[in-house]
Amino acid sequence: MDAVVPTVTTPPPPPPPPPPAKSSAMVVQKLEELLSKLNKEIKMKSGVENMLEAYFQKPDKIKEKRDLEAQLEGYNAAIESLNHQIEQIRTNEGAGLPEVALKLREHNYTGNTPFPVASSQIASRSRGKPRSNSTPNFKAKQKAAQENVSFPDDDAWPLGKRMHHIVHHLKIDEWKAVKASIVTDAVTLKESKLEKLDTLIRILKNTTDIDAYYPKKELVACLRQCVASPNREIRVVAIRALRHLVDDASDVELMMQAHMDVFIIRALARDSDIHEPEREQIIKLIRAFIEYGGIQHVHQGIVRAIVAIAEQTDSRLRNICLETLAELTVLDVAVTVRAGGLRVLMQALLDGTLNMAELLVHALVYVLDTPNRRCYLRPGVELETIIAPFTESSKGPNYEERLKNSAKVVTLLLKSWAGVFYMCANDMRAARSVVQALRLPVPETQKMVLDMFFDIFRVKLPQEYNNFLYGRQHTVQIAPSPDTEISQPMYKPGPTLGLTTTVRSDLSSVGASASDGAYIGSGRTTASNSERLKMLDHHLSIILIIFIDSDILMALVDMVKSDDIYLSRKATLLIGEILQLSTRLLPMRMGIQVQSLPKLFALASNFDDEQVRHNATAALAHIDKLTRARTRYANQAATANKGQRADNATRSQEKVHEVKLKIGYAIDDIHFRQLLMDSQVLNTKDYTKWSWDSILELLQGPLLNPRRLEEAMRGKKFIKRLLAFYLFNATKANVARYVKTGCTLLSTLLSNPDGIRYLSENKLLAQVAEALNELDPLNGDPETEPIFSKERMESTLSSGYFTLLGVFSKYKDGVRIMEKFKIFSLFYQLSELRNRDDLKMAIITNMDYTLDGHPRVLLSKIMTSGYNPIRLFATQFLGIILQQSESECNDWIIRLLVTQLYDTHLDVCQMAVNLLDEACEKPANLELLVKFRPSLGHLGEIGNPLLLRFLSTSTGFRYLNDLGYVHKEMDDWFEFRNQQYVTQLELSLARALVNTPHKKSVKPFEERVDSENDFEVLQPGDGLTPPHFYGELTKTEEGCSLLREKGHFQLFANFVRNYSVKDHDAGNLQRLKAVLWALGNIGATKNGLPFLEQEEIVKDIVYMAENSEVLSLKGTCYYVLGLIAKTHQGIELLGEFGWESMIAPNGEAEGLCVPLNLRDFLSIRNWKYTPALSDPPQLPATAKSNAIAVEILKNTGDMSNHILANEASKNLARLRQRYPDHFKRVDLYYSVCQLLGSYHFRSPVRKYVLDIFEMRFTPEQLLVLDEVAGSIGTPGTGETANTNENPTTKDEANEDVKKSNLGLDPQAKVQQEKLEARKVQLGFQIK
Repeated sequence: MDAVVPTVTTPPPPPPPPPPAKSSAMVVQKLEELLSKLNKEIKMKSGVENMLEAYFQKPDKIKEKRDLEAQLEGYNAAIESLNHQIEQIRTNEGAGLPEVALKLREHNYTGNTPFPVASSQIASRSRGKPRSNSTPNFKAKQKAAQENVSFPDDDAWPLGKRMHHIVHHLKIDEWKAVKASIVTDAVTLKESKLEKLDTLIRILKNTTDIDAYYPKKELVACLRQCVASPNREIRVVAIRALRHLVDDASDVELMMQAHMDVFIIRALARDSDIHEPEREQIIKLIRAFIEYGGIQHVHQGIVRAIVAIAEQTDSRLRNICLETLAELTVLDVAVTVRAGGLRVLMQALLDGTLNMAELLVHALVYVLDTPNRRCYLRPGVELETIIAPFTESSKGPNYEERLKNSAKVVTLLLKSWAGVFYMCANDMRAARSVVQALRLPVPETQKMVLDMFFDIFRVKLPQEYNNFLYGRQHTVQIAPSPDTEISQPMYKPGPTLGLTTTVRSDLSSVGASASDGAYIGSGRTTASNSERLKMLDHHLSIILIIFIDSDILMALVDMVKSDDIYLSRKATLLIGEILQLSTRLLPMRMGIQVQSLPKLFALASNFDDEQVRHNATAALAHIDKLTRARTRYANQAATANKGQRADNATRSQEKVHEVKLKIGYAIDDIHFRQLLMDSQVLNTKDYTKWSWDSILELLQGPLLNPRRLEEAMRGKKFIKRLLAFYLFNATKANVARYVKTGCTLLSTLLSNPDGIRYLSENKLLAQVAEALNELDPLNGDPETEPIFSKERMESTLSSGYFTLLGVFSKYKDGVRIMEKFKIFSLFYQLSELRNRDDLKMAIITNMDYTLDGHPRVLLSKIMTSGYNPIRLFATQFLGIILQQSESECNDWIIRLLVTQLYDTHLDVCQMAVNLLDEACEKPANLELLVKFRPSLGHLGEIGNPLLLRFLSTSTGFRYLNDLGYVHKEMDDWFEFRNQQYVTQLELSLARALVNTPHKKSVKPFEERVDSENDFEVLQPGDGLTPPHFYGELTKTEEGCSLLREKGHFQLFANFVRNYSVKDHDAGNLQRLKAVLWALGNIGATKNGLPFLEQEEIVKDIVYMAENSEVLSLKGTCYYVLGLIAKTHQGIELLGEFGWESMIAPNGEAEGLCVPLNLRDFLSIRNWKYTPALSDPPQLPATAKSNAIAVEILKNTGDMSNHILANEASKNLARLRQRYPDHFKRVDLYYSVCQLLGSYHFRSPVRKYVLDIFEMRFTPEQLLVLDEVAGSIGTPGTGETANTNENPTTKDEANEDVKKSNLGLDPQAKVQQEKLEARKVQLGFQIK
């Protein structure tokens, strides 16, 4: 390898000796034979490629694929041989023969590769790595083929030979070309290497088992040489190739054995302005190490390099480095702590890094959760820095920004159990500090803290609250709370206002709404909310108790006295909300203590200060109004839930109709004629001059009298002119008024026999039928715009005609009139149009489905035909009809929904399952559905909620048991579905907690999950527990008998009873949580609670909740106890163990329980801080061979000390000038990298230290690097650099962790670390 090889391809073999002279005819004949053979071989090769591509879709056809690949290599070799022979004839024997050129042209032979086919793409298409941009660029290859451009590395050669060819070129030493200063050769070599690297990346993207074709160790060695290249572009592409080479942890280990960490540290320390692409590719390579499970092989020096970038606030790569550190913290907290990463994460939280707070808090909460990770945090130090801005009395630089960031972090911490318990450590010191910030005489601080508490308590501020806060109004409009809000009906049987823009937009978004698992406007979930635990409320109840115990009400009452009216009234709002929450979420004993507010009443009766008394009385008045409004809304909701609201509305309408009818009968002739004249209908045909209010009054009053109606129809032209107005008027104004009046007119006429006869003779429906017929492509006139065109439907009265037709469908006589004019036949034709979904939606939303007839058939037709969006919309609208239906049994709706279960579109099936699940809350509907015996096996996971619903009744249980579903599903839940349930529930809860009232649309997990069956899509984060198999099973006596027979409950109880609170294994914790949720769901039913009483397992759950060292497990036990509190028997049982439960005013159990002794539940066992000391650097003995080398290392170590760094940098510069050869030594450079990996160096210092070395990693130097690094592993050849510290070994540290977790008092407070002064020697010491 002494000479530079600039050529891209291998030199052709020497030509054979010239053959004897032949005639031109013989040459042409031979060429014809070769070209025919070549065409045949190419066709055979194409057939093999097609078969190989077909077998590629079948992973079990391994043997067949290898046989085909062998055949493909044979054809490639034959094609290469034939091409060589043809080229010999073309260039030697037939060089001057026109017949040869003509023959080659006939066969389209224009070069060495007549038909460039990327056969390797097919042969290597088995690579299934989930990488971006992994699709080969077939269009570029086809274009190159058309331009006769060949790809010698891609076409005819076998994969192994191509890899050898690529590696051979990549191993060429660039440093010699640079040293020779031959610009042409250097540029040619650079282009050659870039081309080979691009080819290698393309191969790696499309090949899974590359090691079967070429050893990975050789590839890593070759790419390492490229990473050490002096050319920046080659380094970037080589790093990218390394990333595509990573398939599993063994590849990461292989790269670490090749000492790639040295080059990773070097790349990350380069100048960001010039080398940003290289640094970016290195970060991607490190993330590939993490993605493929190689975290245990990642050296500490690499993490130190990431930490150095994460510390730079101005670095473009800071966010991705922080995210990488957060992932490393979750995967291996010890290595992150040893590298100083946890400190950087804490600082980033205070800095308020953009969009990173939630991610960093999740990593922090993960560390806090278990004792073996919590020990890496210093008690009373790290997390207390987060709340420090709340207690600062003086403003510093960026005070408001730091306080805002701190408030956000506290809010996020309180949305996790680890954060909640840590805020309560040391007698709720952190929580009390936050509350005391309300007392600081700094308005900016008080405003931010108030906003934080509104977010913590999930309070949505009332409408127009700003006018109240700034004193522009004395009261505020109170909106109903989410729990008591009454949903307005979206569908009323009969006339609605045509097709609005909102309805049309629903069609475009209907797919997204279906994926969320609920239909538009329903506000319901897939199971009955009354049977499910409201985890958000349960979590909020303990938060409420914590801050009430921290005297938040007293602090808010003090704020009410403030002269600042904004603060005073906002504090009043918060007091009222806290009182409402305490009434709804806390047991009566606790709620009474909160409601008293003695201090506020004392201020209201204090006549010494008029302003304070006025503020206090205003606060009491607002709280009283809030209480009254919420009570009123609650009563309305209770009335609606009992089904009385619809009856009351119907009764009121009947009374109004009766009164108007009496008025109509009582009116005399003179008054009636005067009303007709006042409407102006009889005076003019210009509808703009009509009094539409008078017309509506006539239609709703006097014309209800049959005699008056007959007079208006026969003797007057009133009805005739009104109906004439609706003969396709193109008006664009007041469409809603005209449609409303038209609906009233038709209702009045259809209620009277004479009116029915008049309508049947009127030409209104005849013209409507004619206009609908224009939409038929065979009947319509292409030159005229149809009445029901898309433009007219949006802008004129055309959309209102469907509303008018909806009025006809309400009456039997109206349906007969529509049949007479063949309106329904035209509707059936319209339902088959592919480009008019707006008409289908207008038909669906305006027809009345009360009567059994054409409307229901039409809806069924649209639901089962047409495109996916319109089928989904029709199914969705059927759910709205079901919601507004007053009948107990809706057999036709159930039948249509059962049909939708077999739809080809998954979203339609999902919607049908959700709607049926809700319909089955009525026992009659459930019995009817079981009677239809629907098949749900084809739906997979989607059909589970409906199957679980079947289990809750004896009829459904017998049906499923006959199908063999119950036993199979029970075994599946016992084996693995219980644990899947925990994962689904915890992620759903986390998503619900993140989505605050002001941020409902956030889905934080979706951007990281790409799966069609993702449970985040199927189960929205509503904060309610999903249905559980064992909970549904115990709702019937047959299910309880099966549970006893199987013995699963006994196994669950034994697992909980035998579990040790000292066991912190992740797998065991997951299984324990699964068992606890199963027990809780069993105990949430009346039939299931006796199981818990017989085994006396509740006391074990309570003990675990109060004594477990795993904070998330304490939270799980808290929720499980809430499930047990869903029955009155469970409430009594929990009361025996000191847990008080909430009972609603109607006497139902709410499923909310809190401990009376908060100290036992909220306490954290104290722990001893275990310092995770950095691994000491392993220095080769040759690095300390003389005093100069030791001096260089000493000054390099001093660069980590900001006090000594300035002097050390000068010493290094002086040594570099006097002894330049030492700064070219590989062993010294390797030692410096070891120091950078063991100690903290800021990013500019790292760059300075590495740049001061002039390293040229030639192939010979790389071998020296291997020898130096290998010598450290030999006993006696490598030594540790000693500093002034006395490091604790890992084993000793781990032993301290074990000792600190045993036998400690749970009531003891978390101790703070005591900092003691030590006598230390300045500077870095090498011994």
